[in-house]
Amino acid sequence: MIKGIILPKPAEKKLRNLPKNIRKKFWDLLERLIDDPNYPALRNKKIKGTRGDWEFSITMNYRATYKIERENLVIINIGKHEDVF
Repeated sequence: MIKGIILPKPAEKKLRNLPKNIRKKFWDLLERLIDDPNYPALRNKKIKGTRGDWEFSITMNYRATYKIERENLVIINIGKHEDVF
């Protein structure tokens, strides 16, 4: 169970630079992720070749990556698909 969200400074800066509608959708979908990680619209999946990094879709063009540390969800990266990977 997720008890907290950690948004490190680099990810926070990237989030601030995104369009307002993408920022809003990110927060809405982050809540959904916490409530139901299997919600189909998230397309939530483990990133191959990593040790526990995950990704979820904000839109077809924007993604967020994260990992779980203890009971916290830590946002790693946010942005356009080609910039996140």
